[in-house]
Amino acid sequence: MHKAILMACGLALASLGGAAFAQDAPKRPWTDVAEFGLVMTTGNSEGTNFSLSNKFKYTWTNAELTFDAVALRTETTTRALTNVGGVVVVTDTEAVTAASYALGTKYRRNITERFFWYVGTSWYQNFFAGIDDRFIVGAGVGYTFVKSERHTLKGDIGATFTREDPLGDPPPVELETENFAGVSGALNYEFRINEKAKLTEDLMMFENLDDTDDWRINSITALTASFTDKLALKVSYTVLHSNQPPVRVVPGTPDALYTFEETDTILTAALVVNF
Repeated sequence: MHKAILMACGLALASLGGAAFAQDAPKRPWTDVAEFGLVMTTGNSEGTNFSLSNKFKYTWTNAELTFDAVALRTETTTRALTNVGGVVVVTDTEAVTAASYALGTKYRRNITERFFWYVGTSWYQNFFAGIDDRFIVGAGVGYTFVKSERHTLKGDIGATFTREDPLGDPPPVELETENFAGVSGALNYEFRINEKAKLTEDLMMFENLDDTDDWRINSITALTASFTDKLALKVSYTVLHSNQPPVRVVPGTPDALYTFEETDTILTAALVVNF
């Protein structure tokens, strides 16, 4: 009996010591969050739709560095039936019907508790929207307007330099590679619904100073619900609007120009993994 009591006391002390050690252990300076979304159909209709994103952040006392990567790809199979001498011939054709890729990095440093400056660069590709490559380098300042237990609102404004290569080779002049200076602005809002769920809204604006009619607005609205500290489910809705979308040459006599749609939308449900 006494031995059992001594063992229990020893285990309690060991657990208390382990808890104290865990509390004293320094918090790691980096985080990595990955999102995986996948839809597959087989049988009479076949298709694969996947989305993948990763956000790595390294934090110092008054600064942070982030790396972002996003990929979206959709492959579908169309089936054609032909009658050849009373025999049905099935022909399946696979094709990529949507694909976009993006990379970005950003360094932000606090000037005061709420005021900060940043520098960053990004790359974007979307053949189905007429964009072969888009590189952006920017720098600016920002301010944290609201910072409470449940609400956070940040905004920034900066100067950018963009190099955009449309899909296809000129002529016409609309397919020439563009280099232009611009301005950008962003608002980032987070509402923590409870300990396990949050709502976020990221609104970004880009303006071409060489052609003020050439502006873009991106909006990402997301709801994230956590199962554990490591796993969560995220549903997001993205709106990409370009006031002057790229064009595409349709060969013929004479050649004609097709203007891509101004607005793209993406609805994604993904599993979030916190490493």
